[in-house]
Amino acid sequence: MANERDIGVMAYWAPTHIRKRFSRLVASGLKGSGDYGVLGVGLYNGQTANSPEKNNSLHVVSRVTYPFELPSGQLIEGSFQGYTGKFVINRNPLTDFDQTEFEEFRYGPSFILYPQPFGIQAEFNWGRGPEFNPETNEVEDAPLQGGYVLASYYLQTGKDLFIPFTRYHYYSGGKKHELDAARHRVRELEIGVEWQPHRHFELVAMYTISDRTAENSLNPSNRQRGSLLRLQAQINF
Repeated sequence: MANERDIGVMAYWAPTHIRKRFSRLVASGLKGSGDYGVLGVGLYNGQTANSPEKNNSLHVVSRVTYPFELPSGQLIEGSFQGYTGKFVINRNPLTDFDQTEFEEFRYGPSFILYPQPFGIQAEFNWGRGPEFNPETNEVEDAPLQGGYVLASYYLQTGKDLFIPFTRYHYYSGGKKHELDAARHRVRELEIGVEWQPHRHFELVAMYTISDRTAENSLNPSNRQRGSLLRLQAQINF
């Protein structure tokens, strides 16, 4: 979803000892995502942030996750999530088209081996949804899939914390919130390091090698390859 926001109602549940474990994952600096329960279910508009509802049809989402703690103290989290609904796409007003509403769904697993000191994150999802076809200049119901795997290392030296990491990201499918549900093909490799000289300050440097295709009716042939360096400073309070 664009900007990862929408309007909806969510319900989360987890036993007390697991909620404490979720909290500890964040407080310890192990990059836990927070307490969103062992079981989560919800209803939401589905048209993404800052977009009015167009079909009065709600999306349904659910997720189950569990953070296991091994006798050694190693923490491992496994999850499975999915959603389904009907989405109304934005089309080029100069293009003739028959269909703007599409049924869509996604489902997939997640896995986290928290960095103690070596860590792995991985997630993949499959589904179907709208996707622009540059050969026919139409938006069609099509399969989609994508995911990532990230490896990291937690290195404490005195008061300084270093977390070197590398991530590979892949996606093949449409992006529903873009014009014509643009056709995307993404392959990216990222290499970086995070430095925390203090628990309230983070500095991240990341180098990205990217191969991306994004095609719609205004730009039906658009493949871009290149690399870039990202720098981010963050204050935590």
